[in-house]
Amino acid sequence: MSKKTKRRWLQLFGFIIGLLFGLLRPDQIQQLFPILGIGVGIGYFISSRVASDDDKHLDDLPWFIPLQMIMYFIIGGAISSSIVLAIELFS
Repeated sequence: MSKKTKRRWLQLFGFIIGLLFGLLRPDQIQQLFPILGIGVGIGYFISSRVASDDDKHLDDLPWFIPLQMIMYFIIGGAISSSIVLAIELFS
């Protein structure tokens, strides 16, 4: 399995866990978004400095894959919790 395929599977895993957590606990995940979002934003800012360096690649960063997993967790949680909360609001 190539590094790219492994990274995609881990991203999908983070997305699915985010979907499930958003379905089961929509209120709690909405409270986590600011903390997780700021952490991911700072992580991507730091990784952008590495990406602009010609000698290093993003695959060299050991924390880049967990950072992407958290980002996809946020996306999955945002989608499912928003739908659940909207349904509760209109019911």
